Amino acid sequence: MELRHLRYFRAIGREEHFGRAAIALRVAQPALTRQIRDLEAELGVELFERLPRGVRLSSAGRAFLHEVEEILSQVDRAVDRARRMGSGHLGTLRVGMSEIIAAYESISRGLLHFRENEPGVALDLRSMGSVLQIAALKDGALDVGIVYDAHIEERDAEGLERAKLGVGETMLAVHENHPLAARESVTMAEIAEQPVLGPARATARGYYDRLMAACVESGSAPDFVQQCTTNSILFSLVSVGMGVGLVTTAGSRAPVPNVRLVPIADLGLRFEVLLVWRALDRSAALRRFVDMMVQHAAGVLPPGGQAAAA
Repeated sequence: MELRHLRYFRAIGREEHFGRAAIALRVAQPALTRQIRDLEAELGVELFERLPRGVRLSSAGRAFLHEVEEILSQVDRAVDRARRMGSGHLGTLRVGMSEIIAAYESISRGLLHFRENEPGVALDLRSMGSVLQIAALKDGALDVGIVYDAHIEERDAEGLERAKLGVGETMLAVHENHPLAARESVTMAEIAEQPVLGPARATARGYYDRLMAACVESGSAPDFVQQCTTNSILFSLVSVGMGVGLVTTAGSRAPVPNVRLVPIADLGLRFEVLLVWRALDRSAALRRFVDMMVQHAAGVLPPGGQAAAA
C-alpha cells in the first residue's frame, strides 16, 4: 500500500464518483479503477458499493475513509513542517546573551524583529557570560552567541564563524559628584591616582589581558581595588562611591542615573561585538537569524523592521 492509493481512495470517497475523482486527480479513470481494485484486494474488503451511476462507500469504506483522512492530514503536516524546517522558518535557536546587549539598541531591535517576522522559530535566550557562551558553542549546547572579540581564543577561532554587530569603547565610569565627572576626557595617569574597579580576570581572561596590555602601553597601569564579574556590579559600586571603573560600552550614557562615562584620551581601546556560531552549523534558521541581526547592526533595517529604501 502506497500513499497514492490512499490519496486516490480519499478523492473517490469524497466524490463517490470515479469520473469526477479522476478529473480532480488528473489520472485516467481506468488506471484509477485498477488502483482501487488493488487496494481492495490488499485489504480484503470492498470499499465501495458499485451503483448504476457512480459508487457509494460501503460501511468498511466509510470507516477506512475516516482513518485515511487522519493519516493524510498528518502526512501533509509532516511535509509542511519539514519544508519549513529546511527553509529556516521553523525550529528553535539557542541564543547566548550577556550584559553586552544592554548597551546596543540595535541588538535588542534585531531580536524583536526576528521574533515578529519568524514566529515559527523559537528563540531560547540564555543568559551567560561570554566565556561560557564560547564553551557552550563548542559543546553544541548553544547555537549562537553575542560576545566581545577578546573572548575568542586563537585555538577556537577556526571552528567559529563570526559577524560584527558593533564596537565598544573602554571608558571611565565615575560618580556624578566625582571631580572627574565634568571632564570631557581623562588620562590614564589621572586614573592611576584613583581607586579603580575593573573586570575579573577569572571570568574574562582575554578581555582582562587586552585591557591591561593597553593600560601598560599607555604608561599608567591602574591599581584595581576591586575586580567585578559583571558591568552591573561595577556600575553599582561606582554609583555608591566605591571608586571609578574601567568599562567597555557603547555610547556616552551609563545605565545608572548617577554615573557618568568619561572618554580616556590616551587609551583608545575598543572591542568588537560579535555574533558567533559554529562554522559547521548549516541551519537555515540560524542563517536567517544572522542575516537579520547583521542588517539591524548595519542600519539596513530601521526599528520598524522593513528594509530601508535604497
